[in-house]
Amino acid sequence: MWKLFRSGRVESGDRVRPSPDMNLYVTRESVAAGDDVDAPHARTFALPQGATLETALATVMSARYLPSISGGLATWSVASGIPLAVIAQQWQVPRMLFGAGDDPDVLDHEHGQLRLHFNYHAQLDPEIVLEVLRRLRLHAE
Repeated sequence: MWKLFRSGRVESGDRVRPSPDMNLYVTRESVAAGDDVDAPHARTFALPQGATLETALATVMSARYLPSISGGLATWSVASGIPLAVIAQQWQVPRMLFGAGDDPDVLDHEHGQLRLHFNYHAQLDPEIVLEVLRRLRLHAE
């Protein structure tokens, strides 16, 4: 687990003050044509100071932000500038991608908010989505 903040304190000149709670801004793809009415399904969540990525994903999942589908086999990936995890309707917890949180500075932050996007992979086998994302290279070697 890693923290979404580098430190629990923000330095301002000679003063040090506690960091405020972090806002999490999320969007997701639609799962059906009728779902497009509300696209991109933007929502904001408050996270406690020092929250981990796992905490952020648990917050989103417990709010039932990601729709369930008939058949119970929806697969999602979550990204924030880089792929972070795969979520499957049939799994109890997300599966994190190796190294996804090594450097929180590479994540998509804007206006003091961490931004996550949930990609819908229909009913693709989540193990295949996980393997593809684990092999994904974003830069030339």
